Amino acid sequence: MTETVTQGIDREKFHEFVEYATENPEAVQMELGARAPYEGRLFHSLAKVDEYSLGGEEIHRETREYTLPMGAWKEMEDAAGFVDPTDRMEPIEVALAALSGCLNVAVGVTALANDIDLNDLETTVRLDFDPRVVLMIHDVEQSGEMFDDIRIEIGVSGSDLSEEDAEILAAGAKRSPVWSLLRFAHDMEPAVDVERTTEAAQ
Repeated sequence: MTETVTQGIDREKFHEFVEYATENPEAVQMELGARAPYEGRLFHSLAKVDEYSLGGEEIHRETREYTLPMGAWKEMEDAAGFVDPTDRMEPIEVALAALSGCLNVAVGVTALANDIDLNDLETTVRLDFDPRVVLMIHDVEQSGEMFDDIRIEIGVSGSDLSEEDAEILAAGAKRSPVWSLLRFAHDMEPAVDVERTTEAAQ
């Protein structure tokens, strides 16, 4: 390990990468995605993350095929009449997990850029959820009432951290891509493609 390695990253190479991205913005543009085949059981899907594109180049490799078994909470399934209720990651919780991890990235990069030494970093996100829209109890027009504000707490520790450091890190947290994805409005209209079977087409 060289003296330039901090938190598992070579700072010199990192700054070289940032400089390259500054001079070649098209090289770091990305297209990301995911898909979720339904499993024939209400709530259950096997969400998959695999290929992406970087700088216009499509990248796909078998070692980067991740599957996330999505579902619901055992208590909710039991109360709703599911046969053999199970526990799975609920999609909202996965979104919150993504937010917490992405905030860690933003705070870590901010600390690196500002020479703030962190010994520990943990982000916790919580929110209140009203499921009545998805259960068809409330109309879809009330979708905006499903959630209260997302509560974010970022705990850091390190030698000689100041209040100014805390303010820098809090501002840097807002550089998180997932924070921006959830915080700001984006066009997102669902489209349903119907695959007609031979029998249905006759």
